[in-house]
Amino acid sequence: MKPIFQLPVMIALGLSAGYSCADQLQQSVEKGLSQETIPQPNQTPSANTLTQGLSAAQWLEKMDTAQRELSYRGTFIYMRGAQFETVEVAHQFVDGQQRRRLTSISGPEREIIHSDDEVICRHLPDSVFDLDHDLPVGPFSSVFSKILSSNHAMYQITMRGTGRIARRPAVKIRITPQHEDRYGYQIWLDQETGLLLRSDLVNRGRVLELFQFADIEVGQELDASIFVATMNGEAQSHSLVQRTPRLALSGKPKNWKVSWVPNGFKAVKPHNGSGMVFSDGIANLSVFVEQSINTSLGDMHTSVGGTVVLTRQIKGSSQQITVVGEVPVSTAQKIAESIEPVIY
Repeated sequence: MKPIFQLPVMIALGLSAGYSCADQLQQSVEKGLSQETIPQPNQTPSANTLTQGLSAAQWLEKMDTAQRELSYRGTFIYMRGAQFETVEVAHQFVDGQQRRRLTSISGPEREIIHSDDEVICRHLPDSVFDLDHDLPVGPFSSVFSKILSSNHAMYQITMRGTGRIARRPAVKIRITPQHEDRYGYQIWLDQETGLLLRSDLVNRGRVLELFQFADIEVGQELDASIFVATMNGEAQSHSLVQRTPRLALSGKPKNWKVSWVPNGFKAVKPHNGSGMVFSDGIANLSVFVEQSINTSLGDMHTSVGGTVVLTRQIKGSSQQITVVGEVPVSTAQKIAESIEPVIY
């Protein structure tokens, strides 16, 4: 496999150093749109004022229901590393079925049509798009609250006050990992409906990725024509049906095995049949063992937003290990170090 950088939905890869336009965007978002207000000890409003009497876990359940069953239309900003993109989204829930359409209005031209059990992405022929890592993860996952509620040992979930996103009052929830092998989140939910209005992917206090609505209309009826693809270009489809376990690595299933992944991650079958994909329902990891293109390069890694790409040469071999996923660098390194040959 020729190493490629795999990106989350609607975002093109970009690396830069120093102070960037993304830094400016984040500052303006923090100062303007979010207007977060965390109560001080001597100014704490009642719990009902802030949270309507709901616990953090109940708010997460309300979020899942809202994202699945509410109809809405709006524009959101997605910031990742040094790049950000603006995307239009429309979501409809009719007769128990979901439909969602995302259209990029800046950056690479892409269009995604998402139904209950399938995602179809249209993009220009020269753009790179990998559906194993380009689909929304984290709070966008349909099982986000279920995973958090069933893994209390992995995360601490706390209410953190209120804010204002896209002109709508919001409650803030902080999701902190108990161990450093995964990322945390800060999310803002619409006080009225529970809909996710903003999500920060966080590692040790640093925001790696930021999703935030700039404007949104909730509850309106949407015409069916909105969910018909209009863009010409290459199309990729991806089934969202439960994947089956796969024990293969890069076409040689009996040569190598992954001995360690973070607690909660399980092997799932990738749509393209290459490598091995692990998921905990929130984040994805891909592992490849393949022929090295240049053995003199040695070990190296890079990260864009929350996605890490790590390459490690296998000592005494012409092969290399590549780990790609939404985990900290230290976790990717530990996974690469755990790969070992199968002895018969």
